[in-house]
Amino acid sequence: MLLIDENLSYKLAARLNNDFQDTVAVARLPSLGEGAPDTAVWEYAKEHGLTLLTKDKDFVDYWKRFGPPPKVIRLEIGNSRLQASEALVRNNKNLIFQFINTPQQGLLFLNGG
Repeated sequence: MLLIDENLSYKLAARLNNDFQDTVAVARLPSLGEGAPDTAVWEYAKEHGLTLLTKDKDFVDYWKRFGPPPKVIRLEIGNSRLQASEALVRNNKNLIFQFINTPQQGLLFLNGG
């Protein structure tokens, strides 16, 4: 469902898996791993039907240039603790599901304050 970019903790995938099944972290995927180029992450998300969860503005630029898929959720939360990222995603769970299930939408910004 979600592909957690490496600019977020890989631990976020396990913490969100109850609400967002089949969530995986880039850093824990043998075919990608830590330090994977953005292009490889983009293609992986696209090929596996995953929504990319990131803090990286580069993926917004990719989305603007190439369009979906994949869908991109950008957390605008700055340097924050794992708990803050988790809370931002969980607090927007319904919005995220609506976003994922609406074909016309491809880019979502979540602001953490």
